[in-house]
Amino acid sequence: MQSPYATYPVGNSLYPLALDLFVPTVFFFFLGASYRVFRYLVTYQKPFIPYPSSELRQVSSGHKIVALVNTFANSSRVGIKRKPITTGAGLLFHVALVLIIFLLAQHMIFWAYYIPPYSALFPLAIPESSEDGLLALTTPNHASTTLFVNDIWGPLTVILNGQFLTFFLIIFLGVYLGHKLLLAIEGLSLRAGDWWFFVLLYIDILLGFYATAHISDNVYWYDNLLGAHILVAEIIIATLPFTRGFHMFEFYLGKVREWYFMVYRRGEK
Repeated sequence: MQSPYATYPVGNSLYPLALDLFVPTVFFFFLGASYRVFRYLVTYQKPFIPYPSSELRQVSSGHKIVALVNTFANSSRVGIKRKPITTGAGLLFHVALVLIIFLLAQHMIFWAYYIPPYSALFPLAIPESSEDGLLALTTPNHASTTLFVNDIWGPLTVILNGQFLTFFLIIFLGVYLGHKLLLAIEGLSLRAGDWWFFVLLYIDILLGFYATAHISDNVYWYDNLLGAHILVAEIIIATLPFTRGFHMFEFYLGKVREWYFMVYRRGEK
């Protein structure tokens, strides 16, 4: 059986197949995301603000910036007050996930392969493991290792690395799934999109960890582990507009609209 995107037989390795499916994955993501954003804009109910005038409110640029920051921060402030542990863990989880997706050295090379200008961010790359972080600190600057593991983060690379962040993600995502499982046992209904997104994300994190840790020193199995890691990520991306994960986009879109109506259209009836 031949892949429609390449000339190699499917089954020899998942890695090249995963690379060739990335562009179709992005296409399906934008197709679904366009539908979700369109539906959101059509059904969005603007906030009621009881001001009599219909003129746009004149405010300074500084006030606009402060209002924008406060709009995004309000939900976290309320969450910290009501559920400090779960909200704090959730915020740290999101930060770790963003760092590992966009700044892990191996991931940055992947993004730069498809988006060449992304290579400008290479100096911000975080190393794969704590050992690499220590190596970057103790190896002379002219050594070849510093070309891959940049020490711009200094001593932070000891904890700001893929290995540490992966352990962090595994623990907190496991706690989240355990909490959801308890809710299901108690009889509360849960959306299928919640399970689909978070279970696949958990599997993908484990696959990525196994691949980078070289759990198997066999090249064939390494290629398949890495390919499986990319394929699961592609499934997550392609189905993201219809799962819990899309809240990361709708949240920001909603906050921007809320900020617009509160600051610019505050006098609107």
